[in-house]
Amino acid sequence: MSEAGLFVVGKNTPLPLKDVSVKAHINGFLVGLDSTLKYSNAGADPIEVVFRFPLEESFAVVGLEAVIDGRKVKAVIREKEEARQMYDDAIASGHLAALAEEKKGDIFSISLGNLPPQKDAELHLKLAGQLPLDAEGGVRFSLPAVLKPRYTPVGSTDPLAKIEAASHHGSAPAVFSFHLEVASRGVSDVTSPTHQLSKETRGGVIKASINEGQPLDKDLVVVVQYKSPYEPKAIVENGEKGADRESMMSGPVVMLNFFPEFKSNKAACEFIFLVDRSGSMGGEFIKSARETLILFLKSIPPGCSFNIIGFGDNYESLFPSSVPYNQENLDRAIQHAECVEADLGGTELLPPLQFIFRQRLLEGLPRQVFVLTDGSVSNTEACVQEVKRNVESARCFTFGIGSGVSTYLVNGLAQAGNGTAEFIQSGERLQPKVIRSLKQALQPSVTNLRVEFQLPAGFEVTQAPSKAPVLFNGDKAVVYGILKGPSELMSPVDCTASLKGQIQNQPLEYSIPFEVPGNSPSFPIPIIHHLAAKALIKDWERDGGNKKSEIVKLSIESSVVSSHTAFVAIDESNQPVKGAMKTWDITAQINESEMYEFSPVQMCCMSSYGKYEDDECEGGECEEEECEDRGGIQDYIPSCDGKGIKVCHDEEYAELDEMNDRCVKLSIETCATKSEMKEDISFVEKEYNSSMSRSSGGYRGTTDSLSSLISLQQADGSWKLDDVIAKVLSKSLKELSDACPVKCNGGVATLWATILCVLYMELKHPSQKDEWELIAMKAELWLDGQSLPAGADLNAMKAAARKIIA
Repeated sequence: MSEAGLFVVGKNTPLPLKDVSVKAHINGFLVGLDSTLKYSNAGADPIEVVFRFPLEESFAVVGLEAVIDGRKVKAVIREKEEARQMYDDAIASGHLAALAEEKKGDIFSISLGNLPPQKDAELHLKLAGQLPLDAEGGVRFSLPAVLKPRYTPVGSTDPLAKIEAASHHGSAPAVFSFHLEVASRGVSDVTSPTHQLSKETRGGVIKASINEGQPLDKDLVVVVQYKSPYEPKAIVENGEKGADRESMMSGPVVMLNFFPEFKSNKAACEFIFLVDRSGSMGGEFIKSARETLILFLKSIPPGCSFNIIGFGDNYESLFPSSVPYNQENLDRAIQHAECVEADLGGTELLPPLQFIFRQRLLEGLPRQVFVLTDGSVSNTEACVQEVKRNVESARCFTFGIGSGVSTYLVNGLAQAGNGTAEFIQSGERLQPKVIRSLKQALQPSVTNLRVEFQLPAGFEVTQAPSKAPVLFNGDKAVVYGILKGPSELMSPVDCTASLKGQIQNQPLEYSIPFEVPGNSPSFPIPIIHHLAAKALIKDWERDGGNKKSEIVKLSIESSVVSSHTAFVAIDESNQPVKGAMKTWDITAQINESEMYEFSPVQMCCMSSYGKYEDDECEGGECEEEECEDRGGIQDYIPSCDGKGIKVCHDEEYAELDEMNDRCVKLSIETCATKSEMKEDISFVEKEYNSSMSRSSGGYRGTTDSLSSLISLQQADGSWKLDDVIAKVLSKSLKELSDACPVKCNGGVATLWATILCVLYMELKHPSQKDEWELIAMKAELWLDGQSLPAGADLNAMKAAARKIIA
C-alpha cells in the first residue's frame, strides 16, 4: 500500500511540492494575491525544487518570503545576474535559498534550494493585478493553472526546456485551495464558468472559495458583475510614508479608468480569419471554432472582402487572396467552415502571418486580422514583431482558447497590432467575444490619441504607459499617472485628466476629475504604485532601447520583478546543509490527455504509440465493470511494447470496424514513425467525421435555433421564406405566409421572411443580442434599401410579424 499524498507517476517517491493555496482580494478592477507554496523533503538528501507556472502580463510579482522552521526570511530584489549568483553561492555554501524570476514573457519560475532532509518550508508570493472587462460587462479574474509546452519551430529554442541538472520530474500538485474576497459595494454577482464556488456575504465582503475536491486542472476564471461597470473613475493611491523622496513610491499615483462612448460610421474592411488547426484544437475547441467562424462570416457587412486561413505545421488559405463578400464566396466559405478540422499538426504561426502581410492591400478596405489559437509558440517575439512591422496596414485581434494558452502571445499580438485580446475557457461562449472584436474592427481608428493632465503648480506627472492605449467605443482604457509634487499638502487639490483624440476628423475628449491626496484603496500593499511601475517597465522593455539601468532601478525601488531583476532570499541562520543536493523540476503543465479531446477511435490509434492513458482507469486500463458503469464498452488495444491496454469507449463507435482494424493492424505490425502516426490519425479523423455526419443527417453545424437562423441568412442580409426557415421559427410555411398582411410571393416573401427573422432574434433571444446584433443590422440595412409594393406598409408588416412570433 502506497503512502497517501502526491507521487511521481510509476514511482513511490513523494512529490516535494505538497500543496498550493491562493488568497485573492478584488476591489473594482484591482486584485491582490497571496500565494503559499508548501514544500516537504521526505528523503535522505537535501533537494532543490524548481516550480514554473504561467503568469499573465497584467500581473506584477511584488513580494517573496520564505518560512523555514518558523523563521521568516524576506527576499530582496536584485539585478538578475546578481540574484542568481547570490542564490548559487548560497547553495554552494549549504544554505537554504529561494529565487523567483521571469523566465520568458508569461512564464515565471520559483526555485527553492537546499531544503534539508525531513524538513518543511513555505514560500509566500505576493502579486498585484489589473483586471479586464469581458464582453458581457463582467470584471474577469483568471488564475492560470497549467503551462502548455511551447511549440518550437525548426531553428528555435524552447524556453520551457527542462533544467539539465534535474534528476526528477513531476507535475503540479493536485492539493490546491483558493479563497476570494470581493468588496461587495456595487457588486450584483460573483460567478465562475469553470469551477463551482461556495459563497457567503459578511460585513460588506463577498467570500468565495472553490468547493472541496475540485482540482485545479484547468484555468480558474471568476467573473464579478458590477451594477455600473462602465462608470469612468479615477482612483488615487497616496505615497508610502518614509519612502525615499526621489522614489516613485513616495508620491501619489492615480489610476484612470476611461470608458469612452462615441459614434462613428462603420467602415468596410478586409477581414482575414486566421484559425489554429493544430492537433490540440481537437474536440470542443474546433467545434466552437466552426460555429464561431460561421457567425463571423454571416456578420460581415456588405462591401467587405474576406479570407480564411488555417495553420498548423503549414497553412492553408481558402482563397489565394481575399475575395469580395458575396453569396457565391460566402457559400463556399460556409461549406469550408463546416468542415474545418484540427488536422494540421503543430503551431507554426509566423509563416501564415508573413503570407498575410505579403498580400496586396485592397484600396479603401482597411485590413483586419483575427487570430484564434489555443496554443503557445517559442518564437512569440518574432510573431509579435511581424505584426508590429505591419501595424500601419493592418490591425490584429486575438482570441486565446482554453487552459495554458500563452497570454504573452495573445496579448502581445493584439498590442502590437492595435487590436484587442480575448480569452475563452471551457464552459464559456466564444461567439460574443468574436462579435465584440468584429464591432471594434469596424470602427475607424482614433488618431492623435493622448492623455493631458491639468495639475496645480509644482506638480509633475509621468504617464504609464507613455502611449495611450488603443481606443474603442465602450471599451475600458486604463492609464496611470505617477505624480510628484510638494511634500506636504495642507488640503486636497483638484486635478483633471483628459483623454483626447480625433475620429473621422471629429475631436474626441473625455475628462475625469480627481483629488490629491486621495482615498487609497483598501489593500495591504500599494497596489496602484506596483501596477504603474509594471506598466512603465513594460513600456521600456517593449521600446527595445538600452533601458536596462532604468528598469533595474525602478524594479528595485517599486519591488516589482522585471525581465532584468529577480527576488532572492537566503537563510544563513543555521548550520550549512550537508549532502549532495537533488533537483526536482515541477512544472504546472497540462496533461496530454486533457490537451487533446480526440474521438474514441483516435484514442485507439494514439494508444498504439504509448500516447493514451485513460485517467479514469488506473494504469491506463479499464475494467469491464467500470466501463459498463460509464456507459461504454471495453476494447483491448495492442501497443508497441506488446503489452497492450484496455480502452473504454462509447458503444456507438464500436461498429467503425475499418478504423479499428486499421488501428490494431498498425499497432501489431510496427511501431510507427511520427509521420505514420499522423497519417493514421488523419485517416481516422476523416472517417470518424464522415460517420458522425452521416448519423446526424449530414448537418455538422449547431443545432440551437439562433445559430440555425444565422446560418440561413444570405450575404445581402435577407432570408428566404421556405420550409427550413419555417421549421426554425417553429411554424408551418402556410402559417407564416397567411400571416403576411400583403400577398406573400416573389420579393415580398423575402421581405416578409427577413422581418420575421429579425423580430424572432429580438423576441426569442434578447440575452444573446451581442451575438446577433450585427446580423440584425445587416438585415435592417437590406430592408431600408427595398422598394415596397403598392399597398404594403413596413410598420404594418413588422406589427404582423411581432404578433405571430410572440
